Amino acid sequence: MRKVVLIFLLMMFSTPFMAQEATDLVGNWKIDLRPTPESDGYFQFFEVKAIEGNTFSGTFYGSPISGGLINTNWPKLYFSFTSSDNTHDYYHSGFMENGIVQGVSYCPGRAFVQPWVGKQE
Repeated sequence: MRKVVLIFLLMMFSTPFMAQEATDLVGNWKIDLRPTPESDGYFQFFEVKAIEGNTFSGTFYGSPISGGLINTNWPKLYFSFTSSDNTHDYYHSGFMENGIVQGVSYCPGRAFVQPWVGKQE
């Protein structure tokens, strides 16, 4: 009986610390890019189309992603990528946990850092 209880406790406490699967990131994510916590929601999309090894492809804010990388060695699934518009490059990094993505975008050319959060559609 003690073995059963021990196995149950190990399973219960180790599950939250297991890395998420990279394929969990595939899909369309509705991202809230509001400029301040008090602002109304400003929504754009982050679409992960394909994953190959530790790389991924897709779009962010309507622009193609380049250099998409994934790290599944931690309990949270971490990712980073670059996007661009007609004048600037944007660098993004974030993580996925419990069905939510959280990230930050940085654009040196526009001198801003923007946190964001999203849910899969």
